[in-house]
Amino acid sequence: MRTDYIDIDNGKWGIVIVRDFYDIEDDWYNAEESMRSFGMTQKAIRRACKILDTYNSGMTITRDDLRMSIIFIGRSSNRGQFWNTVSHELHHVATAIEEYYGVDNLTEPSAYLHGHLLQRVVEVIAEPCK
Repeated sequence: MRTDYIDIDNGKWGIVIVRDFYDIEDDWYNAEESMRSFGMTQKAIRRACKILDTYNSGMTITRDDLRMSIIFIGRSSNRGQFWNTVSHELHHVATAIEEYYGVDNLTEPSAYLHGHLLQRVVEVIAEPCK
């Protein structure tokens, strides 16, 4: 399991991305602990683990009081699907940030926010372009 932290604009928001976890007891335990620390109930955690145990799945949990989102990315069938899932989950993060800061999601700043989030994620977890 890999966990990366991405700071957005010097502490205005934080994103934790948890990925590359499989049916290994320690990985699932750590993922469940992360979910629990974000306030998920045991029932919700069981449901989330079932979802994440399927290919091409992801899940985002946001805590406005912490200005923090955690993204879980399940196993992907290919690289394109991995980035599709990342982009999908970043949409949820962008929506949470927009609601928190009162940004209209039908405006150009909203589009810039989504692009900025994706850029920050790529900078942290993607292999460098050559």
